[in-house]
Amino acid sequence: MIVGSPQHRDLLCRTFIDTHRVFDPAELPWPHLEPRHIELLRAFPFWAFALSMEQEASRMITAFARTLDDPLIREAIELQAFEEGRHGRLLKTMFERYGIAVEPLPLSTKPVGREDFLVFGFSECTDSVIGFGGFALARRKRIFPDALLNIFEHVLYEEARHIVFFVNWWRYEEALAGRSNPIARVFRALQHSVAAVMHQAQTAQGTTTASAAPDLTSGGSQAVLEGVTPKMFLEIALAENRRMMRRIDSRLLRPRIIPALATAVLLGLRMLPPREEVSSPTLVAV
Repeated sequence: MIVGSPQHRDLLCRTFIDTHRVFDPAELPWPHLEPRHIELLRAFPFWAFALSMEQEASRMITAFARTLDDPLIREAIELQAFEEGRHGRLLKTMFERYGIAVEPLPLSTKPVGREDFLVFGFSECTDSVIGFGGFALARRKRIFPDALLNIFEHVLYEEARHIVFFVNWWRYEEALAGRSNPIARVFRALQHSVAAVMHQAQTAQGTTTASAAPDLTSGGSQAVLEGVTPKMFLEIALAENRRMMRRIDSRLLRPRIIPALATAVLLGLRMLPPREEVSSPTLVAV
């Protein structure tokens, strides 16, 4: 398959569309949780931020899709917008079911362009690897019942589909524009990745509610990360990223920048002099 060919476009779009799963968040098998699990859920500091990000993503991607001429690509991107909005509805369903108070944040009304979709796509490539690691840790530590984590397994798979679709769409667009130099392409990807990180930092700093800027060192986040070293987290996150990528058609390109950077950091950590690591007694070794 040649990147930028009609066959590439058909594969990236049809794979994304055909693997869409139909479900209503309200009808999922939400489990009964013990009070300690509900209190731990309520202690996570990022729910308002996460909800606003999903809702804003749906708004932005819907608007971007309207600017596209290719009907097949537009259909796939409209589907991504629907899935992002459904992630928001899933979170709201969880909040209502378990009594989690979340103050809604106002959505942006600014115009949307191609650059917004690029920034969002590269942001997802970073966020997904971190999210994969966090949920894998929660499962290994048995912090929540499997029945609850299984619901979010579907969300993680959708995020994996999103980043694979995005990377293939970006490479398809780059090829059509004649930008085929691999070194220049990596440089552009790094530029977009840095812009995405800066955008997220500015978004968090610009929020007006205390609950919107998440503190990942407290509350429920602390329960997940307690006893976990950076090396352990990177090992788990990269392993989970590989597991998710194996579920998607192997003919499609994969995000490479963030896994490569994480792998480089992990190799550096492994070269450091050995030190005693205190790990959670319930954490399963990788």
